[in-house]
Amino acid sequence: MNDIDIRELIDSYKEIGTSTIGHLTEEGYLPDIKSLYPCTATIVGRVLTVQLTSDNTEMINQALIQAAPNDVLCIDARVLGVKACWGALRTCAAIYEKLSAVIIIGQATDSLQTQQLGFPVFAQGISAVTTFKSNQAQGTLESDIAYRFGEQATTIRSGDIAIMDNDGVFILSVDVAQQLLSGCQKKHEEDEMKFQRFLEVYRNNELDKLFNN
Repeated sequence: MNDIDIRELIDSYKEIGTSTIGHLTEEGYLPDIKSLYPCTATIVGRVLTVQLTSDNTEMINQALIQAAPNDVLCIDARVLGVKACWGALRTCAAIYEKLSAVIIIGQATDSLQTQQLGFPVFAQGISAVTTFKSNQAQGTLESDIAYRFGEQATTIRSGDIAIMDNDGVFILSVDVAQQLLSGCQKKHEEDEMKFQRFLEVYRNNELDKLFNN
């Protein structure tokens, strides 16, 4: 696909919640990755991967510089254990570089400051322990990430499409995202129509009209 097609695909998925995707597939779902604070919209962007191999996190800074506007950094920080690789200052840098969001397979910190900034951060959890400047081996940029959680296994690649909201995170290849789009749009329209109909009669105290018809 060319860039124009990918932009259209990204824009289309901004109208679709992750729970709608979850009605159609489990592929690409990251079960233990959640938003640090309530996320009121669907965030969609093209993935740029970062894989840490030690407590040297300098590769994240390089990724922030290399990323294109609206990209989503996906950082594999599992090697750090309980240490966080992302906090308020890196969030400021991501805002400056016009990223859409960051996904951390690992821990984040500075949760209150991040919420104040309003930048979408998705992670496995929050930690008060962080990394220090390190001379150990740097990580890698744009390498495939093998994500596993229980029986769920997903290979995350740069160029994939990340779709995130308050219910969770999906990362889909461009081909899979394109294949699922029409089904997701149909499901979204059907469910939204039913929900808005219920909301209307509920607000008007007219539930009997709905269920007696």
